[in-house]
Amino acid sequence: MGKTKAQAMTRLLRIAHTWLGLLIGLQVLLWMGSGLVMSLLDMHKVHGMHTRAPAPAARPWIADALPVGQVLAAQERPVDRIASAWLDALPVYRLSQGKTVWLAGARDGRPLEVDAPMAARLAAASYRGGMPMLAPQLLLSTPEVRGHEGKVWRIHVLDADTTAIYVSGQTGEVLPHRNSTWRLFDFFWMLHIMDYRERTDFNHPLVVGSAGAGLLLTLGGLWLLGATFRVVEFVPKKRKR
Repeated sequence: MGKTKAQAMTRLLRIAHTWLGLLIGLQVLLWMGSGLVMSLLDMHKVHGMHTRAPAPAARPWIADALPVGQVLAAQERPVDRIASAWLDALPVYRLSQGKTVWLAGARDGRPLEVDAPMAARLAAASYRGGMPMLAPQLLLSTPEVRGHEGKVWRIHVLDADTTAIYVSGQTGEVLPHRNSTWRLFDFFWMLHIMDYRERTDFNHPLVVGSAGAGLLLTLGGLWLLGATFRVVEFVPKKRKR
């Protein structure tokens, strides 16, 4: 009776192991395939470094800049931090309160807006290749620069890589250059980490559940190996005789 129960349990476990192996096998195929594709792509090109112009040489700060204290006194809200910077050839102060950042002209202290013409100039200065660009588009958010908070300007470049240059609408900082190679990498990255929405989370329930199912599959396979293992199966036929 006990032997019959053990055989029935082994049969059920074998069926469950087969279906679980099919599901996990498909995911393992995606893991391995996506990892292979990402490893074959040129990371220099993925990060858009081949279209990024070298950083300009450090410039001396202007002599006629307003004193920091005067700039701070002119602000209508508290300031946690202030720093001097250059936007192309324009000297500015970057001010921040928490995560909110805004600009003020270094010579007059007036609020400075990163508008479309400025975004176009900054994008052109960051790009090497001499290809024409389309007019900037203001976006509230975009998955191509997921780590950035706030509005961004997107400038499409008419090159072979379909490059898109992103400029922060708050600080004027030129964000990463995105291209077709990065978009291909990002798609397989999504498959690899199984985060089909944000493409940033390694610890979501789907990937944890898949890893747990893979562990169960391995343990079940070891149990089946022990339950069905027969030494005689590995003995050559000549010795059996």
